[in-house]
This record gives sequence, structure tokens and C-alpha cells, in this order.
Amino acid sequence: MQKLSLLLSVIILSSLQAIAPAADRVNISHSAVSGSQAILFVTRDAGLFKKYDMELQIVFVAGAPPNIAALVSGDLDLTIFAGPAAIASNLEGANTVVLMTYINTMEHTFIARPNIKKPADLKGKKFGIARPGATDDYGVRVAFKKWGLDADKDITFLSVGTQPSRFAAVQTGMVDATLLQPPFTVKARQEGLIELASLGDLGLDYLGTSLATTRQTIQKKENLVRRFVRAIVEGIHFYKTQKEASIQSISRFTKLTDRAALEEAYNTYAIKYMARVPYPSLKGVEAILDDLAKTNPKAKGADPKRFIEPRFLKELEDSGFVTQLYKK
Repeated sequence: MQKLSLLLSVIILSSLQAIAPAADRVNISHSAVSGSQAILFVTRDAGLFKKYDMELQIVFVAGAPPNIAALVSGDLDLTIFAGPAAIASNLEGANTVVLMTYINTMEHTFIARPNIKKPADLKGKKFGIARPGATDDYGVRVAFKKWGLDADKDITFLSVGTQPSRFAAVQTGMVDATLLQPPFTVKARQEGLIELASLGDLGLDYLGTSLATTRQTIQKKENLVRRFVRAIVEGIHFYKTQKEASIQSISRFTKLTDRAALEEAYNTYAIKYMARVPYPSLKGVEAILDDLAKTNPKAKGADPKRFIEPRFLKELEDSGFVTQLYKK
């Protein structure tokens, strides 16, 4: 009798497992290997996407155009990149929106060859950027304007690509300077390169590393988007309160093992810049629209609220979810 009962239990359990709903698949891309995008991997490694019944397919896609195209086609549900790409594509009818922004400023640092001691020394030099129109391209131009320099006349821009590529380009002398983020800033110092200035000290309003989607995806998969946002907000709490586990995630993501570099990345993003509730900054949207308006008339007079969708974050905050997280 006991054997029969045990057999029935096994059969029932197997049947329940067979009909249990599978986790929802989420296709998401990230666009850079940097500490600013590590939150995706910290959240994944903490098991929080699984907690909310999601299975992530994460791909690396460099550059805004292919990410936008994949979002619009539905091949991607979400992407992590700098906010201007979502705003520019929205202006052209892509209906992209920013759900959250992890860095509402520019935190890049100017890194240069040892013979360059001050910004004025960059005149006539080669500057490595990811590509024209990228965040670092914009940051250089803003900083040069504040320094009384003209980026279009005083330096030569070279498109080099990702942060590791830009770091290597400065090391080898292919370019004289570039912009880097932690943890690569530490590696640069260790190699004897010069830190000229930090964009973070300029107090710029901006949409840096952001999570974007389309309004069509929200309409079709609203519950999935809601759960994803919830997982990330809980992931930010984990990031801020579980230092060692988070540093291990950063290390695996960036393929760096240097403790000083990992510590700098953690302190910069988990502690200094990332808010508990990462609302996109309307002032940041306005700054980007002002820049885009120089070449795109559609940006003039555009309502900044059109480009963001903060309601999922607001739902969590209003529900007391965030408050409860930080009481633990």
C-alpha cells in the first residue's frame, strides 16, 4: 500500500511538472562591456529573473542602429544602451521609450598618453571614440566647449569601438586620448596613462546607461515588462547590499580580475550613481533633445515625457515594494 501511495505521488508530481508553465523568454541585448551595464548580470546571477519566471537570452550588440532595428522588428524585447539612441529613433517614428536610466549623467573619464598633461595639450591630437554620435562623442564635445576648445577643429576623431578597444588604442599610441568608464579607468592608471578630467565632475544632465523598449512591446507584453522592471529594482538592492557577490558578477562580465578595478566599478555604479529607483531624468532628455535639435528639426519643441515610460517604476515605488526591500 505504501509502495502504491509512493508511486502515485511520483506520477502526480511528474504530471504537475509536465504541465507547469515554462518561464517566459526575454530577449535582451547590452551594448558595452562596462561597469555601467553590469547590473543586468548582477541581477541574473542573483537568480532574480528566475524568481519572477523569466528566462533571459542575453546578446551583445554593439552600436545603436542594430539594437534599434532588433527592437522594432521584435527580435529584441529590451536593450541596454545610452538614452540618446532611443530618443533619436523615437523622433524618426520607431516608438522607442526609456523605461529606466541607471546613470543620469556622464561618468566617463578622459584618459590620455603620458605626454598630455592638460586638456589644451589635446590640440592636434587623435581622439578615440566608439563611433560618431555615440555617448563618448557627445561627451567630448560638451567638455571641449566648457574648456573653450572646438572639438571639430582641434582634434581628429577616430572610430575605435568598444572600451577594451579604445583602451588598447591609447596604450599602443593609435590614438592619443579617449573616454573610459570604470573598471577600465583603474587599468589605465596602472599602465601609466593620464587622467585628464572626469565628465562626472561637470554635473551634466544626461540619459546615460538606460533600459529601452518599444511601446508595441509594452502593449503586447506588459506583464513581462512589469516583472522585468521589478527584478531589476530588486537587483539594484542586491547590488547595493551584497558587495562580494556583485563584484564576482562584474568580474565575470568584464573578464577582469584586478581587485582595485572591480572595487572602483562597484563603488562608482552601485554606490555613487545608481539610484534605488532609477527614473529617467527629464532634464537629461531635454539636454539630449537640445543637442539633437542642432541637426534634426523634429527635436525642437518635442515633449520630453514622450520619450520615457516611468509608470512601472512608479507602481513599484507607490506599492511600498522598494521601501520594504531596504528595510531588510
